[in-house]
Amino acid sequence: MLIAWLLVAIKIQATGDCPDAVDVERHLGPLLGDAVAARDVATIARAPDGSLALSLADTSGQTIGARTLPPARTCGDQAKAVAVTLAVWEARLHPEISLGLDRLAPEPPPPGQDVAVVARAAPAPSWPARELALGVAVVADLQSGGWAPGARLELGLGPTDARWRARFAAVGVGRHRLDLPPGSASWWRAFVQLGADVDVARGRRWAVVLGAGALGGVVSIAGAGFAVDRATRSIDLGGEARARLEARLGRLRPWLGAAVAVWARRQALEIQGATTSSALPRVEPMAALGADFVW
Repeated sequence: MLIAWLLVAIKIQATGDCPDAVDVERHLGPLLGDAVAARDVATIARAPDGSLALSLADTSGQTIGARTLPPARTCGDQAKAVAVTLAVWEARLHPEISLGLDRLAPEPPPPGQDVAVVARAAPAPSWPARELALGVAVVADLQSGGWAPGARLELGLGPTDARWRARFAAVGVGRHRLDLPPGSASWWRAFVQLGADVDVARGRRWAVVLGAGALGGVVSIAGAGFAVDRATRSIDLGGEARARLEARLGRLRPWLGAAVAVWARRQALEIQGATTSSALPRVEPMAALGADFVW
């Protein structure tokens, strides 16, 4: 048992050394200030789970206060908790004690009231609500020699009610044909697009949407009617700009739109042994009719 006497004449009796009476005294002295005539006795008993049974009695042995303190991270923290509790009790009982409030931790509950320690998890990050849209559309790919049918599958993601959203699309376009005497060449494209859309104007049931994105795809070219017919495929990169008018009917959003794809590479068609040649168009306008399903 360790016993220490403070200048304020509080007798501290502590079993064990976490915290010991000296540590409690070191924290309690600055809180209580100048010496007083109190002769109270503080008893500290440590439980196996690390909690402390703290009590304060006057010189006649009558209990002034009792409290159970929860385990602390370190012995120093435990000593501070004991000192704060004792200082508050003494200040209530002895008006001549002037607490060092600038050094006082938050006041504990009244004497005799145990504290329930509740672990609070840090608040989870607050993310804005998001909406996911899945869209399908039929496509008409327009060229000077005619048009070819296609299909477009889209996935959109963005904050709910926001004006912008990210968009991913996969597009396939049917065969175009080019006359290249003495034969012809046919070609088709398939590509993916990654970009974003923004509502430039909108009402309660409609919106005008502009978008843009990067393209990456494959083009397949085949010849027919030549002495030796060949086919080839190659990778191409490009960009797309698009506009659409949407009707917003709850979760269903039918739309009519147009897009222009611009390809980076020049795809040339040449006939071996002849001077005849041609090239695939690098600008590819498309019209589309589709609908998005939003949830």
